[in-house]
Amino acid sequence: CARRSSNGRDRSRSGARIRRGSDRPLPPRFFVLDEVEMRLSPVVIVWQAGREIGVRFVGGEIQPTRAEIRRLTGRYYALPD
Repeated sequence: CARRSSNGRDRSRSGARIRRGSDRPLPPRFFVLDEVEMRLSPVVIVWQAGREIGVRFVGGEIQPTRAEIRRLTGRYYALPD
């Protein structure tokens, strides 16, 4: 399960604070897409407070294929060639 990072993200080497756009439940482990670097990072949730969550990075970043990026980002993104 991959989740696109949302607005208001603070990131460190070990984890990130993410402000979510909805209250939809999340699994305890998932991937976060770095929209600048276009890389996926596996994470685990370490805390939740309302629509903010804290995640810890639990492995190396993954370079998704162009098709995976398109599937994750939707039709409103312009991807460089």
